[in-house]
Amino acid sequence: MRLKDAQALVDRCFAGIPEGAARLSEPDDPRFADRPSAVWLEYRWYVHQRGLAEVFLKWGRVSPERSAESEASVVRVHLIGDSSGLSGRAQGLLVGGTPSPERILGVFGDDGVGRECVSFGGTNVTLEHWVKGGPREMLDEDRYQALAGVLADPESTPEERHEAVQRLSAERSERVVSALLGLLVERSSIMALRVLSEWGVVQAREPLRRALGALDPDNTSDLWALTALDRRLEAWEFMTQGAGPGTPGP
Repeated sequence: MRLKDAQALVDRCFAGIPEGAARLSEPDDPRFADRPSAVWLEYRWYVHQRGLAEVFLKWGRVSPERSAESEASVVRVHLIGDSSGLSGRAQGLLVGGTPSPERILGVFGDDGVGRECVSFGGTNVTLEHWVKGGPREMLDEDRYQALAGVLADPESTPEERHEAVQRLSAERSERVVSALLGLLVERSSIMALRVLSEWGVVQAREPLRRALGALDPDNTSDLWALTALDRRLEAWEFMTQGAGPGTPGP
């Protein structure tokens, strides 16, 4: 499927659904011209009710003027939060494709995320049903305290903090959110920002902006990752503001 056809398909499936943040199209932004990658990327963020559809397209890193006719290798939708309307729209992307679960098993393995995958020739289209909002089972208290202690320890390594954030994210709770936000007060953590942006914690946007401001402009990989997370949080913020008084947030 050519990129322009994949983009048109996404346009049709999500017609009438507002986008909560500006699209992030790598070839259209000169900051990412030298990012070390063999592909171009594009992100979109559609919002509806209490859910978010993060759409991701990938194609070969050809000259920008040749992109439209290039084959899109990946069209992926992350369904985050709770919105059956967005899920129904995303299902339209699968219509007419050949079921291809083996293609994603080789990439992701069995990581617990619900996925549906079809192919249109060389284009893989995947829907990922991320965990909905709401609390999860609490960690054992001693386990929680040990992990939170790693985040608070000024002598902990980035690798130790990364692992601690991953393990803490198994419990979606106010105390974990507070621990992750507390970490971000002291130091940047892309993993913590990733988790909080997935959960729709818009308070993470301030430390994320600080991280962007402190970033070396030549670090285009982190610049791309942080910019995408900032747009995701912007979309959550848009949704929260549009929910109106008395309407629960995500």
